[in-house]
Amino acid sequence: MMSLLYIFISLVSTVAFFLMGLYLFKKWAIGQAHKEAQEILNDIQNEKEVLELDLIEKKQELENKIFSPYEKELNRLEEKIHELELEIEEETKRLSEVKNKLSENYRETQSQVDSYQHKMKEKLSHLESLKEERTQQKKNFKKALESHLNANSEKLVKELSESEIQEWTHYFEKWVRECEAQTKDQTEVLSKKILNRVFNRFHRPYCSERGIPYVEIDPERPHQKEKLLDAQGENIKTITQITGCDILVEEERNSISFGGFDPVRREFARRVLERALREKYELNPDKIKQFAETIRKELMAHIKRDGDLMTKELGLQNVAVEVRKMLGSLRYRYSFTQNQYFHCTEVGWLCGLISSELGLDIKTGRRAGAFHDLGKAMDHEFEGGHAVIGAQFIEKHGEAPDIVHAVKAHHYDETPSTPLAFAVIAADAISGSRPGARRSTMESYNQKIDELESIARSFKGVSDCIILNGGRECRIKVDAFKVDDVLASQIAKDVTKRIEEECSYPGQIKVVVVRESVASEGRRSDHR
Repeated sequence: MMSLLYIFISLVSTVAFFLMGLYLFKKWAIGQAHKEAQEILNDIQNEKEVLELDLIEKKQELENKIFSPYEKELNRLEEKIHELELEIEEETKRLSEVKNKLSENYRETQSQVDSYQHKMKEKLSHLESLKEERTQQKKNFKKALESHLNANSEKLVKELSESEIQEWTHYFEKWVRECEAQTKDQTEVLSKKILNRVFNRFHRPYCSERGIPYVEIDPERPHQKEKLLDAQGENIKTITQITGCDILVEEERNSISFGGFDPVRREFARRVLERALREKYELNPDKIKQFAETIRKELMAHIKRDGDLMTKELGLQNVAVEVRKMLGSLRYRYSFTQNQYFHCTEVGWLCGLISSELGLDIKTGRRAGAFHDLGKAMDHEFEGGHAVIGAQFIEKHGEAPDIVHAVKAHHYDETPSTPLAFAVIAADAISGSRPGARRSTMESYNQKIDELESIARSFKGVSDCIILNGGRECRIKVDAFKVDDVLASQIAKDVTKRIEEECSYPGQIKVVVVRESVASEGRRSDHR
């Protein structure tokens, strides 16, 4: 029993010692772990401090590396900023002093203004009293005058005013006549000088081309006519259909005439007929259509080339392609048998010369002169006179307003209001009215004479009218007992205005009014 108890006690003590040892070992192990952890933390902290120091050193090195090249510039800028701050402070002080001085001056000036306003009010009140006094004196004078003259003041004023008006009217009429005569003499002399210089500078050769109204058939080659004039007439019908012109064959005169409103179509018809007459082989509608298309392309290219040549000759820049084509088509347009292509080129040169004499831009003058009759190249689809539709056409294609106005006003469809417009009118008149430039038929000439005589004889006091100088001068005789000098001058102006409004002839028509007063006296001889 005792042995079992001893064994039990031994086991218990052994277990107790083992547990105590285990506890002490655990405590020692935990202490060792804490110690090692603390050492690790200390090492980490030391490494962190070392890394922070390294980072600070690298940062300092980088700052020195980056800012060292600019340190002097930064210091200079800081000094400059400091100087500017000092200047701003000084300027602020100066402005403050100026402000104080201006405020003081303002107060002094304001006091003076107040003083002047007060004086002005006193003067105004005195002036009002003087006005009232003057009005009262006028009333008294009026009453005294009426009582002295025994008449109404309104009647006296009316009679005096009518007398004065009549006297001054005669004076100003005489003065106006003198001014008009003086101005006319001076402007005529100056105009002749300018035109003389222009004529001396203008040496472009005169073009006598009058157009080709028909195509001749060679009588020595009758086969040409036989090929063209087939039995069914299909060839002529085909040419008429293609060209849009009426074809008339005059076999007795060995010629073919063609007519149409479009000058380009007439030229197209002429070329097609000449090509058909030169045909060596059999002629038929298909063949005519074939070479007519080629001729059409050649004609369009020729028109464009003519337009380019005109603009190049006059030195015109930036002209639209459509405008150049229209200028080229003027090559086949005639007015009073004058070729309009050469006419527009001539007017361009003349208008440029006139512009240079008047101090205007030469290139603008040439441009306006070249475009002035562009509307004559347009067909019936465009409504209006050639000046209006030409101006609308160039305006649509970007021409300047002054050029558009000059083109539109060159036949007074619009009242000319610029020197350029009058330069175009003058150049157009020079080109159209020079000897040999244009021709008119006897029928049109007689019509012109009749119209001028009819306009002149429609005025009261006109006793006779004579047309001189080929229709360029209208000499009017008036009754001296019915028409005085003032009315004669007015008749000349009215006749001129009527001619401008109702007649459309090239050149200038001079109107002369002749008023003749004849005084005679007789005495009977005394024979003894």
